[in-house]
Amino acid sequence: KYRRLYLGRHKLWISEDLLEKYRSKLVSTSIKLVILALLLGCGQPPQQFESDLALPDFSFIGLADPMPDKENIKLTVHIKIPYSELKFTRSADKYAANYEIGITIADADDERINGEIWKDSIIVDTYDDTRRDNQYIHAQSSFVLPASPLSLSVRVTDLFTRKTRVLTDAVDHSGMYDQSLALGNIAIINGAQGSESRSILTEQTFFEIIDILRFQIRLSGLQGPYQLQYSLFHKDEVVETVEDLIDTVAAIDTLLYYEMPLTDMTYSSYTLVFTATDGKEATVKTRSKFRVHIQGIGYEVGDLEQAIKQLRYIADDREINFMLEGSEEDRYNKFKAFWLERDPSPGTGPNELMEEYYRRVGFSIEAFTNVQEGWRTDRGMVYILFGPPDEIEAGPFELSTKPYEIWHYYHLNREFIFVDQTGFGDYRLENPYSDQRDWRFRY
Repeated sequence: KYRRLYLGRHKLWISEDLLEKYRSKLVSTSIKLVILALLLGCGQPPQQFESDLALPDFSFIGLADPMPDKENIKLTVHIKIPYSELKFTRSADKYAANYEIGITIADADDERINGEIWKDSIIVDTYDDTRRDNQYIHAQSSFVLPASPLSLSVRVTDLFTRKTRVLTDAVDHSGMYDQSLALGNIAIINGAQGSESRSILTEQTFFEIIDILRFQIRLSGLQGPYQLQYSLFHKDEVVETVEDLIDTVAAIDTLLYYEMPLTDMTYSSYTLVFTATDGKEATVKTRSKFRVHIQGIGYEVGDLEQAIKQLRYIADDREINFMLEGSEEDRYNKFKAFWLERDPSPGTGPNELMEEYYRRVGFSIEAFTNVQEGWRTDRGMVYILFGPPDEIEAGPFELSTKPYEIWHYYHLNREFIFVDQTGFGDYRLENPYSDQRDWRFRY
């Protein structure tokens, strides 16, 4: 294990064993200088720039269902954590990661009314399994809560790195029982009913074009028959509408499951609207949004057009304009062909180069967005092209100096100096883009 040692403006890495050996002598300035000379050859342990800034990424969704008492709701929190967001350590011939999940539910006055905290772990066979973005931990917990405005907070902590991220959402089901008919939230499902791989989609996203939309919803009513209708919208236009009938006059409390065959879908956002009418002509409606997404591109990328424009650092204007022309299908085929030509291992499934490029785009959006989107900034440009720096030197150390960052790429024998001229976090390259050399993408 290593620790950082700061000597003036210098940041060095020292092993804990060596640090303990000299700990009692570090009070002496002369000894510090001797140790500094000894440590200059110690180097720096492997590290990732992202680990200094990024927190564990995850997603969650809180889905509410009506209850027979007509006063409370059952709120189920579904949490999805990618394996790649946790720190795995090797134990014998396996790799294990330990994490903690905390859920806090507060009322309209921000008073905690319910919640839960638990620890868990995941064990995989190989190191490659720990880095797969398509492998997830699926966790869930349910709560009985009043049908009122609520605040939902979910915390995930990696117990090895102690890094924590908290996400929040507000839900309001105070109108759940205003009529004789009640609908729960639409739960969009990945996988067929009864399938072992079936799971609730937390970020409501499908990779690649889907041919069947699967979802479930709880219906609670006092008197039938029950007229049901669900419609799929794309950009305010109806794609498909299906009608159903539950032909009974009795009260009902049931979980409905549907499969909607789809055609002519594109990489875009959609809205599913579910409407129910009972025998008393009471009508209720609920909706859910989801997105058809391109595998390998981060969630920060809104659509295909944006993904094409973000190629500005590895494609010229002619190529980008060519890919933006034509229908949605034409643009996707050109986009796919662009990356196919650059696939380092064609025929093996995921395009590692494309995934790395958009991973860097997504991180730039998260880390550098200020005056403009992070991927458009100078720091974003350098990060996308060259990846994480080996070291960042940040200042100022004097009041008369403007804030700056120096990114050192020792393995490339290069450095980039960024200066915040305005004091608002808009760091610009000290040397203009055109003055730099060798702007190839470093994979």
